[in-house]
Order: sequence, then C-alpha cells, then structure tokens
Amino acid sequence: FSVSELAREVGMARATCDAVLLALAERALVDRREPDLRYALGPACIAVGDTARAAGSLLVRVAPVAEGLARDTGTCVALSTVDGDELRVDRVFDHGPAFGIRARPGEAVRFAAPFGAVFVAWASTAAREAWLDGAGDLSAAERDRYVAALAAVRERGVSLAVSTVRRDLQEVLERLVDRPGAEQDLRVRDAMIREIMHSEYLPVELRTDAPQRVNQMSAPVFDSAGAVAVQIMVLGPTFDLTGLEIDALAGQLVAASARATERIGGRPPEAS
Repeated sequence: FSVSELAREVGMARATCDAVLLALAERALVDRREPDLRYALGPACIAVGDTARAAGSLLVRVAPVAEGLARDTGTCVALSTVDGDELRVDRVFDHGPAFGIRARPGEAVRFAAPFGAVFVAWASTAAREAWLDGAGDLSAAERDRYVAALAAVRERGVSLAVSTVRRDLQEVLERLVDRPGAEQDLRVRDAMIREIMHSEYLPVELRTDAPQRVNQMSAPVFDSAGAVAVQIMVLGPTFDLTGLEIDALAGQLVAASARATERIGGRPPEAS
C-alpha cells in the first residue's frame, strides 16, 4: 500500500501516517519497498502473529464456557484481555435481548481504574498501584475507595459496575473499532472515561434496600501461574435486579470462570 492509501483507510492525516510508517519500518514491522515507496508487512510481524496465535488458542478453549454462560443467562458475554495499556474485547457471545447492552470485538478502554479490576484484584501491590496511577488525578479518598473495591472483588469473586448506562460511550467505542485513529472520538472517549473514573462505578458495597442496575459484572480466568489471563464479562441486563438476582447471576459467572480456568489448566492464586 502507498502512504496515501493507508492514510485514507485508517482515517489518519497523510503526514501522521507517514511518520508512523517510518517508525514501524525502523522496527521491521513494515517493509518500505523501493522505488515506488509502498509498504508491506515486515518480518517482525511473525513474532506478533505467534503471540496472537498463543492468545487465540487460550480464547478458543474459554469460548465454549462463555457461549454457554451467554445462552443460560440470556445476555451478551464478552472475553477481554489486557493488551499493553489497553483493556480490549476479543470475543463476544450474544444471546441478549434485542435492545440490550452489547460489546464488539476490538472495543478498548485504557487499562486503569476502574476498568479491568479483576486483572489487578489478585495481583501484587505494585500492579494495583500502577493501575490506580493510570487513572491520573485520583484524590487520596478515591484511591482508598478503589483499594477497598478491589478487596470486595476478591471477596465476591467478581467485579460489578453499577451506574447509568452510557450509551454515548458505547457508540464512541464502536466507532473507534472501525476508525481507531479518529482523534475527535478519542478525545470524547477519554473525557467520558475521566468522568467515570471519579464516580462510584466500581462499588465497595451493594445496596440491599432496593433493586439496582448492574451494567456489567466480570470474573477472572486464571492461568497456570495463578495470574488472570482473561476476563469473562456479562453485560446488562437492562433492568434493575434485586440483591438475590445479583447474587444468582454472580454465582453463575463465578462457576463459569472456574470451569474456564480448569479448561486452560489454570489455578486460582489461593491454590499456591
């Protein structure tokens, strides 16, 4: 492809695209072909492909569990992994209602509080501190609340997100799957995420006096070293749940995460 062709394809300014390609060429991720100055994939992509293949194999083994959970609960279930500094949706199994909350493969948010809590709830203190640092300007009280929320995740076995559904954020994330370099959408996404970071999106305690809306709940799939390799996330439902209903859905999710952990030969940290 030429620089102009690639710039049009990804929705990036030509000069920016040219600079990115030159940087990728220095690392052998693309080859710059002379004399027509066109680009093709470079040999360093082999290592990237091998890594993706290994991760894909793990997701293939977890997929039947996620599919069964989505079918049994009548929800949309997503498998997510951490990719560098992003939390990314890799697979989606959709048995949810017609107008329910959904995710698309490729949707990503920054891996920082409050997103991806199950990846750090069982991790080292240093990993948890890095996750909190990634959220930016948290107050001391907010950091303390997140530390308490992570302890609650370990106790429950799942993380829960309770707040008003941000349809506008969902729409931006979907657009960024198709055009990941769209600067305006990136700015809008980051602004909305900053608002969520300072909210009680990740609760320490759940209300017991009245039904409440649960946007999503997630559970960890542990690898053979006892680290979280994959997150299983149940989206919705789109109506309020009683405490008993939340507990029942969380129980199904915890059971599914245990089956998925077993399928990949993993073990929870407590087994060490």
